[in-house]
Amino acid sequence: MRTILRFLRAAVLMPLAGVTLAAQSPAPLVGVRVDADRNKLLLEIPQAQLNKDLLHQSVLATGAGVNALGLDRGQVGGEVVFRFERRGRRVLMVADNWTSRAPAADAAGQRAAAEAFPRAVLASFPIESEADGLLTVDATGFFLTDTYGVGESLRRAQQGSARVDAARSWFESDRTKAFPRNVEIHAVLTFSVDNAGPALRRWAADPSAPVFEIHHSIVALPEADGFRPRQADPRSGYFGTGFLDFSQGLDGTYRAGFINRWRLIPKDPAAYARGVPTEPTNPIIYYLDPGIPEPYKSAFREGGNWWNTVFEAAGFKNAFQVRDLPAGADPMDARYNLIYWVHRNGPGPSVGPSFSDPRTGEIVRTVVRMDSYRSLVDYNIWAGLVPAAGARGLGVSAEAFAMARRRQHTAHEIGHTLGLSHNFIAASQGRSSVMDYPFPLVSVGANNTIDLSQAYAPMAGAWDSLAIRYGYTWYPNAQAERAGLDRITQEMLRRDVRFIADQHAGADGSIPNATRWVEGASMTDAVNRTMAVRRVAMQAFDERAIQPGEPMYLLSMRFLHVYLHHRYSLEGLIKTVGGMDFRYALRGDGQVPTTVIPAAEQRAALTMVLDAVQPAQLEVPERVLALIPPVPPGGDATYDWLPRAGSTVDQVELGGGLATEVIEGLMDRERMNRVALFFARDRQQMNIHELMETILNRSWYAPDATTPSQQALQRALRRVVLNTMLDRAGDARADADVRQVVAYHLDALRQRLQGQSPTPAIANQALREAALREIAVFFDGRDDPSKRTRYPVIALPWP
Repeated sequence: MRTILRFLRAAVLMPLAGVTLAAQSPAPLVGVRVDADRNKLLLEIPQAQLNKDLLHQSVLATGAGVNALGLDRGQVGGEVVFRFERRGRRVLMVADNWTSRAPAADAAGQRAAAEAFPRAVLASFPIESEADGLLTVDATGFFLTDTYGVGESLRRAQQGSARVDAARSWFESDRTKAFPRNVEIHAVLTFSVDNAGPALRRWAADPSAPVFEIHHSIVALPEADGFRPRQADPRSGYFGTGFLDFSQGLDGTYRAGFINRWRLIPKDPAAYARGVPTEPTNPIIYYLDPGIPEPYKSAFREGGNWWNTVFEAAGFKNAFQVRDLPAGADPMDARYNLIYWVHRNGPGPSVGPSFSDPRTGEIVRTVVRMDSYRSLVDYNIWAGLVPAAGARGLGVSAEAFAMARRRQHTAHEIGHTLGLSHNFIAASQGRSSVMDYPFPLVSVGANNTIDLSQAYAPMAGAWDSLAIRYGYTWYPNAQAERAGLDRITQEMLRRDVRFIADQHAGADGSIPNATRWVEGASMTDAVNRTMAVRRVAMQAFDERAIQPGEPMYLLSMRFLHVYLHHRYSLEGLIKTVGGMDFRYALRGDGQVPTTVIPAAEQRAALTMVLDAVQPAQLEVPERVLALIPPVPPGGDATYDWLPRAGSTVDQVELGGGLATEVIEGLMDRERMNRVALFFARDRQQMNIHELMETILNRSWYAPDATTPSQQALQRALRRVVLNTMLDRAGDARADADVRQVVAYHLDALRQRLQGQSPTPAIANQALREAALREIAVFFDGRDDPSKRTRYPVIALPWP
């Protein structure tokens, strides 16, 4: 960071696009010139810059606007350390392979590691002239091609075959500039597309000729002096730069890595050592895209500046700042870390990526992308609760609710660019981190009123503070650093402020509290609260969820947020079944590596989860079904989220989708494998037989519902249970005990259905007979899962 911010102190910001720098101006890193007549880009490479490591970065300056294409405005591309090497009348861009190293070996050992994996030649530039220590090369062939991979993205999205049309492409002279420590090159690429797909046909001005702009930066790498790579620790929660270290002995793993972090050095190390809050020599500064409107700009600034308070825990003051972009500055210039405003045609993620020096893990630049669509989702959540608010309202305006989320959201994405990973157990630890995915904390207050007062956290949390201390506390030497980091990790363990990463927070995970989009100290608490909110909100739901004069079909997306208000907490509770907590333990750190969740908790969770998919819970009030018509002419079907049977809302498919999510979660392959394995270790644990009996007792073996509506939903639940049993019994990747016991219960179900008297409810009888046929087909070895009736799980945009 010190290196990049040095650019800001450069006296001259003059481009080299056809302009000769004044004699008193600092020499550019590499000169650059646009020859507009020949549509060429010329680099003027000083002899002194040959064979020196530089960093190439690329950013997609303009986007496709369609989330499915994965091409956003401000989306960062690749980065690579390279050097210019002269070979006769050519200059090559050569990249070493930093995935293989031997840092502790002698020169011969380092060479052996370097030669073990292939390096790359990225480009070859013909030399046009040579004078005054400068090599003028034609770099058009590299910078006017699809180095970003736009064409590949379109191909993967089935949007056609695309290639750059050089005759309709060019370099922007006013955005192509050279500075003492960075070079900026802006290419405008027109693609020729054959067989353009529907997204391009719908959203591009001309689907056969979309234009994408790619901004390239060539940046001087930071000096090694003053920055000490910090070793990765699985408990710290940092992204890292990993590599193979072949200088390790036979007692190693050949794996090594550094955490990714910015360079922060105190101006006054002596005062810092005494515990006096100290300003850094160069603060970390992010700039706001001028296109961000209010009230977002203020929310982004406030949420981003939460980190300034967090950095105080690491001994720094004024270490992190969010500012407006200076007038006239190019937001693509590598000297500015941008918080970018991204528009799409639908919901999608915001992203916090960064560029880092692969040699050390030092972060050198970021382009945060904040999507505008997220607030529409926040508004839908808020509006869906309005009918249940009562005469006093929700107590918080829609804008205040959305901006509270966007402050947290900005802090989250910036946290990634500071090096921090997701922490998906933080919500259950008193909101200990902004790096979790927060669901709004909504509760039912007195007189069945909805309470939004605690919807989102107003600041960063305890884990954020400890993590920043781990990554950014400054130490004068390596010995002090090792001791200091050990103290911080011991404090994390002593306070039990935990970190659980992405890969262990999925729906098939084993730690209930490590679940995305939940709030609460336990998933039992979360389910009780969210189901109470859902009950009150469904009972009150009516046309007040939309504005007067709005089309009634818009109630669809508002109601779906109400109907599925409890879905994520149910996902967390499901993980209790076959659940096992675990820690990223190191030998000697005092942590218990694994703990199987007690059997009583598993059984209680199973009961609660199955309660949520009983017909009475799946049913939609008739008055709500009658409120929501189909999309009228001129309406937008992308806002009609409820499943439909032609023109009417299909509550059976809606309820069947939720039942599918729950039953398939309970009978997930890995979950059932764990149930079988834990029972084999402890006879007090639940076994597969008990799990299947409990599910069947609450579905197929339960008394038939009494009303036609609930009977239809009960049939959907039974169908889902049958489908999932057939899936798992035929699952070659499932544990043998799992397959065999599920098959045993399929046969038991067959025998029970064969012994039942016909029911006057024809649809119920038809399901029984269909089940008998399908079970027989399974045992005959002719089962075809693709032919079973399925209920799709309805996705909702991230809140």
